[in-house]
Amino acid sequence: MNLKRLMRSMRVATALAMTIALPALGASAAYAQPTQQAKQTQKEPASSGQTIAMQGTANGVPACISCHGANGEGNAAAGFPRLAGLGADYFAAQLAAFADGSRDNAVMQPFAKNMSADERKAVAQYFSSLPAPKGIRTQDPADVAPSDSGAWLATRGRWQQDLPACVQCHGPGGAGVGAIFPPLAGQPSAYIEAQLNAWKNGKRPPGTLALMPAVASKLSDADMHAVAQYYAQQAAAEASTAVAASQPASQPASQPASQTASQTASQPQAGTGAQAGQFQPPTESAMPGSDFGKSVKLGEQIFRHTGQYAGKFVGNSLSCANCHLDAGRKANSSPLWAAFVSYPAYRSKNGHVNTFAERLQGCFNYSMNGKAPPLGDPVLVALESYSYWLATGAPVGGKVAGRGYPKLPAPAQKADYARGAAVYTQHCVACHGADGQGKSSSGQTVFPPLWGARSFNWGAGMHEIQNAAGFIKANMPLGLGGTLTDQEAWDVATFMDSHERPQDPRFKGSVAQTRAKYHDTPHSLYGTEVNGHVLGSP
Repeated sequence: MNLKRLMRSMRVATALAMTIALPALGASAAYAQPTQQAKQTQKEPASSGQTIAMQGTANGVPACISCHGANGEGNAAAGFPRLAGLGADYFAAQLAAFADGSRDNAVMQPFAKNMSADERKAVAQYFSSLPAPKGIRTQDPADVAPSDSGAWLATRGRWQQDLPACVQCHGPGGAGVGAIFPPLAGQPSAYIEAQLNAWKNGKRPPGTLALMPAVASKLSDADMHAVAQYYAQQAAAEASTAVAASQPASQPASQPASQTASQTASQPQAGTGAQAGQFQPPTESAMPGSDFGKSVKLGEQIFRHTGQYAGKFVGNSLSCANCHLDAGRKANSSPLWAAFVSYPAYRSKNGHVNTFAERLQGCFNYSMNGKAPPLGDPVLVALESYSYWLATGAPVGGKVAGRGYPKLPAPAQKADYARGAAVYTQHCVACHGADGQGKSSSGQTVFPPLWGARSFNWGAGMHEIQNAAGFIKANMPLGLGGTLTDQEAWDVATFMDSHERPQDPRFKGSVAQTRAKYHDTPHSLYGTEVNGHVLGSP
């Protein structure tokens, strides 16, 4: 790099630092020489994206690495974001937003404008091909204390405000999911905080489903700072990860002896999404530390990470918490506390009085498309313990407000597949994919599959349209529950339940016989013909 180009790059970096209200922290850090890996890459024939990243362009766009690091790792001290590992489509869209002015940044806008659409795409593809810097964690800690507000919001959310956890879109450890949800782990704290403020104040395009402005509007300045700090720290030494991983999952997180009840109450707690006067389960910080408490904690972990903790009984990619939000706490999402106090009860599904343990067994058979844990199995005992503890103080018997999913009135128009497909495209594809198979990150399912071999089977309650419609209306899109109309909920539930999925375990030898025995209701599409295919047939 000649002296003239170096001086120009130094002025650019200083201006960028000022735009995010940080001091210009020494050019030596922001303009580090390329690493050996980068030098080796430069010896090879360079793509146009790599050339721009390493050298800039002749019309005044400086080398990207001048501010964002030799390998796109970012600069934490100056607050320059990491680019390595960003989804190419996401990155190109951000450059386009800078270029057309819809994303406000005085430094990036002229650079993006001076790049052609092909150049922006090439740069995005180059940085997306680079691995995330070593040492960035891609897994979340097994336990988080409510007093650690950043970690709590990132991994648990705050459901009394319908605020989902960051990991529910950005994946385990904030590793990112697909092209729409970028990685957060290892991004500078100042950068994350600035973006949250930009969404909150309408200075950044709303993005997919306008979800981020809705999220940011529910965060205080302290919340944003805490979450930003949490993800910035995910680039810390891997030794910390090893310590967190070594803690037994069944052990409840310890609380500092000096933490007072008032301090705990002021921290974000798991919520129910309940209305005023509705039953609310005990907070996470109240979980007992006794041997019983260990079983309660294990039950919570099984509920949140079912495949990891009860894998031998699970036959798909779902977890209990996919349909029972906030780890079974959220009202109108079939909360565990309401189910526990409603059993024993007669169920027409199997024609006899069911205990709560038997009800849980059914979930494994149908929703998890697996096999039921035997009575007395530690998995079943832990889930019962967790449910019992959540129901502390709940009225026994009768109808509990918030139980199950809302019962929607019949739609004004008959539910329609084609209209449902349009609703799905507009509101659901970003998370669950056009093929309905969901999305994964770091080997874990982030957005669950809605149909197909990895989803719930034809015996699960969610295959019935009225159940799916009630759940969708109250809770979907995630964090934006209540934004769809009743008609849209009925239509998209019909579309979802019009796809093939694993066979009902009660199959009687023919689809017609099985429908007659178990699915003879207008809310079940099993055994009916949709788009030329009889659902439930091979």
